This record gives sequence, C-alpha cells and structure tokens, in this order.
Amino acid sequence: MRITTSLNRPARGVLRLATTCAVVAGAAGMAPLAAQDSLDVRPVTPRAPIPVRQLMVQETGDTTTLMDVSAVRHLRDGSVIVNDVSKRQLVVYDRTLRNARIIADTSSRSPNAYGLRATGGSLIPYVGDSTLFIDLDSQAFLVIDGNGNFARVMAPVRANDLFFIGSARAGASAFDPKGRLLYRSQRRNPFQAFEMTATSSRRVIAEPDSAPIMRMDFDKRSVDSVVFLKIAPTKMVSVQTSNMMYTMGMIHPLPSSDEWTLLPDGTIAIVRGQDYHMDWLSPDGKLTSSPRMPFDWRRITKEDKQAIIDSVKRAEADRVAKLPPMPPSQFSMPRSQEVVDPADLPDFYPPVRSGQVRADPEGRVWILPSTSKDAKDGGLVYDVVNREGQIVERVQLPKDRTLVGFGPGGVVYLNWVRAPGKATLERAAVAR
Repeated sequence: MRITTSLNRPARGVLRLATTCAVVAGAAGMAPLAAQDSLDVRPVTPRAPIPVRQLMVQETGDTTTLMDVSAVRHLRDGSVIVNDVSKRQLVVYDRTLRNARIIADTSSRSPNAYGLRATGGSLIPYVGDSTLFIDLDSQAFLVIDGNGNFARVMAPVRANDLFFIGSARAGASAFDPKGRLLYRSQRRNPFQAFEMTATSSRRVIAEPDSAPIMRMDFDKRSVDSVVFLKIAPTKMVSVQTSNMMYTMGMIHPLPSSDEWTLLPDGTIAIVRGQDYHMDWLSPDGKLTSSPRMPFDWRRITKEDKQAIIDSVKRAEADRVAKLPPMPPSQFSMPRSQEVVDPADLPDFYPPVRSGQVRADPEGRVWILPSTSKDAKDGGLVYDVVNREGQIVERVQLPKDRTLVGFGPGGVVYLNWVRAPGKATLERAAVAR
C-alpha cells in the first residue's frame, strides 16, 4: 500500500488546517462520517473491479532546458507552451518536443520578462488557441496567441485576485464556454486593529473554513461568487514582543478540503473531502450529487500524528539551516514557521491532495488520492471519474512523474524530474 503526503514540502506557502475529524469508518471503500454529518447517508458506489491502466510514453522532450514543469498548454498544431516555475521561464516546444523556443524568462536578452514572482497556475487556456499568462508584477494578463507569441495585455476585473487565480493549490482556473473566468478565492476574518502593549503575547487565529468559487465576467466587468467549498482553515500565529509585532502562517501537513475543477461544458465538478463523493454544478445553476466513491481509507493513530509532526519540524529546521545568514537586527522575525499540534491532524488521511483535481478534454475528472492500494513501483495513481460520479478506471504514472496537462484524444503530459534542477517533458497516452 502506498501512502503519499506532502510532508516533504512544509515550506511552500501557508498550509491549511483540517477541521473535520472522522470518527467512524465502515468497510473497505466506505467513507468516515463526521458526527455532524452522520444523518447524511449516501449510498456507496458498488464495488466493481476498477481497471488500473498504465501510461505509454510516446515522445520525450529535450533534457537541457527545463528545471521543473508546473503547467502545459497544448496547442492545435501539437506544439505546447510550458511554464517552468523553478527556472522562471516560458518555453514553446514543437510537436516533436525536441525543439524548444524560450519566449519569456528573467535574462536581459529575453524578448519578454517572466516576472519576479512565479505562480504554478499561471497558464490558462483562453479563447480558441490563445493562452493567458499571469504577470503578478504588472497585475495583468499577457495574451499568448496560437503560435506561442505574446500578442497583447489584458486587464483583470479585480487585480487583487490574480494571486488566487494563479495559485495551483487552489485548483486550476479556467474559462467557461461564455468566456467567464472561474477560480477559487479566499475569505478573510474581519480586520482587527492591534495596539502595541508593554507585555509580550502570542495567539493563534483561525481563518474561515469555507472558500468561494468566483466568476469573473470581462464583458460586464463584474465578479460574483458561484458556490462555496469546505476547506481546512489556515491557522496564523500572531506574536508581539517588546519592540515588534508579526503574524506568520502555521504549517499543517494534512489539510482536508473540498477540491474542484471546471469541465469543458462549463460544469463545476466538486470533490467533497468529507466522504469522497462528487457534486456537480451545471451552467444553469442546478446542483446534483453522485454516490460516494470507493477509497482506501487509512486511519492516523496518535503515534502516527506525532511522527508526522516531528518529521515536518525536522524538514523545516533543515530548510532554515540552508538559508543564508541574515544581518543582525533587533526587528528580525524568526525564519522558521511553527507547526500545528498533533491533535489538529485528522483521524484519517484526507482523500484528495490539494490542487490535484483536473478535467481532461473529454470531460473526465482526474483525482489524485492521498492513499491508494493500487500504487506500485513508486508511481502515482489517479482515479478517473465519469460524469455519473463513478470511477471508471485508475491510471498509474511512471515512477517520479507528475501530471501537468492534457491534450485531445487521450494525450497526457508528464513532468519527469530526473535530478535536482533537471526536468523532462513527456507526452504519453493511456494504455487501454
């Protein structure tokens, strides 16, 4: 049995706190129900054999250009645009994936500047074969045409939301058939003013436990909320000393949240993290639910929780130890983030990893579970769900690969990090 978590990345942003702890677990494939949801008894999808498919790699890109691929945009002629967040560059590959052309990076000779702040979800398919690239520095969208060239600049309706639009952990932002941009935002607690006092203090603040899916209409220049997701609220620690005050996010290694994606017909597909079932919000506003899906529920014991927290603390300490020393200052903040208590972890591994739900061009939903009994040889296994909310197959990726995009006709794009700072783009197909 393969258990996969994000313990090796404690320092990538502020992780969210899981608020729902499961207390009851049924037989294999049954979801644990929280006490407040014990009356919501949905049937479980029948336990029919689910085939596990393998991926056949068809083309492999050059091995000298990329460091780490976060997103791929497949173009009509078979070429692809690649967002390399680690190297902060945009690369266009021809249909063979052998010939690369850099269209934006941070060098002085680049025809276009990539920007100083990289985001994993910056490539968004737009009208026709065009693509939007988020430039956080200029607070704008850069429009890339079907040939992989920058064509123009487009202003967002709400510039402050660009961070959420480009956040890969919040789900892939996408346009519906009417040209409206769907993305997940965030709610905040009401602002509270704090005054410095003579005594030192420390307090923990929890953000709201729900987040809206927003819809940005460029024609009407408006933004409205469409549906809310249940999320693990972020925990922040606010510290006051004798001469300064600061707020810092707390690391939570196992956040349990709803995840979402947008289907090609404009339907919002929501994976409910509480019991692993699908909700579907159609373009006309009708919300429907599918039965619970089978999942390899794995309990987390008290000993497991303590071991997980200890592992995260060691990883955070190692990260800080590798940072360059800072000049002495009486106002310097601590460089290490705090970690939540073991009691804050859920009683079961959450069903879905944050930001790991995608829709392919055929309207199927690809879900990366946090645990899977079908995982073998170190490869990730995705649950592929049809429009009826049934897992029709499971697809195993080759070892050390991650899914970064789709093409038509069952094409899948993979990121293969062969060594630190050396990545390869692969095009593959599901062996059916």
